[in-house]
Amino acid sequence: MSAARLYRRYLRLCEVWGVDSTKQGRDLGEHIRSQVASAFSQGDLSKIPDLDSCERKLESLERIASNKYFRESDASLPTASGATRDECRDIVSNQGLKAASDFYESSYWTRLKTKWTIR
Repeated sequence: MSAARLYRRYLRLCEVWGVDSTKQGRDLGEHIRSQVASAFSQGDLSKIPDLDSCERKLESLERIASNKYFRESDASLPTASGATRDECRDIVSNQGLKAASDFYESSYWTRLKTKWTIR
């Protein structure tokens, strides 16, 4: 496959793959866009040294973007941690990670009081 055709497919992938604003600076969509920009710095005219490897990566990313392996019947099931998909999404957001970091950076006594506070 030519570099120009790969470039167009990568651009289509970037359109499909949204950017998650809750993971700013850590989002896979942002990373993919930056990698495409650096690999195809000259657009359609870019020279890619290993086209086969580039195409395999693209095909893998396309399978992930299309949710090829996602089963709708499992969407409401809890994950291995016991949390739902939405709870996992909240936990790995920048705000969720900051809250966890703040909690674990606090003193042991503060954490103990927080855990045993009646709600």
